[in-house]
Amino acid sequence: MQLLFSILTLFFIGSCWGRPLEVEIAARNALLMNAETGAILYEKHAYLPAFPASTTKIATALFSLEQKNPDLNQSALVSNHAMQMKPTQPGDYPSYWQEIDGTMMGLKRGEILTIDALFHGLMMISGNDAANVIAETLSGSVPQFVEELNSYLKSIGCQNTQYMNPHGLHHPEHFTTAYDLAVMMKRAVKIPKFRQLISQVSYNKPKTNKSPKAEITAFNPMIKPGRHYYPKSLGGKTGFHSHSRANLVSIAEHEGRTLIAVVMGCSKSGRYEDTKALFEAAFKERPVEQLLIGQQKTFTQSIEGAEMPLVAALPSDLTITYFPAEEPQCRAFVHWDALRLPIRKGDKVGEVRVQDETGRVLTSKPLISKEEVKGTFLFRVKSWVSSLF
Repeated sequence: MQLLFSILTLFFIGSCWGRPLEVEIAARNALLMNAETGAILYEKHAYLPAFPASTTKIATALFSLEQKNPDLNQSALVSNHAMQMKPTQPGDYPSYWQEIDGTMMGLKRGEILTIDALFHGLMMISGNDAANVIAETLSGSVPQFVEELNSYLKSIGCQNTQYMNPHGLHHPEHFTTAYDLAVMMKRAVKIPKFRQLISQVSYNKPKTNKSPKAEITAFNPMIKPGRHYYPKSLGGKTGFHSHSRANLVSIAEHEGRTLIAVVMGCSKSGRYEDTKALFEAAFKERPVEQLLIGQQKTFTQSIEGAEMPLVAALPSDLTITYFPAEEPQCRAFVHWDALRLPIRKGDKVGEVRVQDETGRVLTSKPLISKEEVKGTFLFRVKSWVSSLF
């Protein structure tokens, strides 16, 4: 098939993202995104820089799993350098050095454990020590890992993110946006291992040369029984320090619709309530169907040697179904088949495709010839002569 022309712009909406959800939340920065299409259903200061805290670890896991493709059974050594602590007195220390009151997996210098165990410590209990050991193991040094990480994040569209370490401990130049966090999560949840890590409630960490076997329990309360449990949640990543306040990046699914919520600058409890409010506002929406092209509309195409132009129509109305907060901008295109005479009434002669602003095909229907189209007498003679030779 060959794309010949755009027949019309079916409709245009002032916002690229449809009609925003009507929901009140306390978060300073927030965004709700469709995990499949990237459509934005709600945003609040979503493009302003903010401190991510431990939601940084989404990027660390994503980059490690997608770009480094590590052997999860590979052994990693916990080095002195990866475990370096910032002294209590003020000073200019490397941004990846750990802080005494930071969240830890409980690693010990000289300990040997698998990359898989480190990933569980990174995403389930937000171990800053696990982040440093992963970075050092996969890139040779933590600074080298961070440099590679930042280049990678720019390449996937996170243009307003700059990370100074792989764990999220505060640094004034370590920042991102709610939008960029959603972009990271959208990409990360396509990786089965990442999806398993953010949804797993418990994990048995194997015995090592320095530590006995131990059970790890996920911190995220939205995936386990309790006050903040949310049955539609597929997992997420929390983050907190005094400069960022409480952050949360979550993914939830309901009736086949998967959404990503990002809230930043919340109270510790408020991040869960805001996240639920965003998800529920979206999940309460009912899909609407809109007529785009009726079957009575005809499309014509001139064919060399034909007695008359080809007239085609759709076999039935072309409609599109969407949720109100995700109403897409779209255009319809006619794609004609390679047309050869004669054409019989009822033959498929092309297709109408409806695409969104990214070029993704939303729906399509065939074009059917309404009448028989024959060649002229001269065309038939030429065709007969050609067939002889």
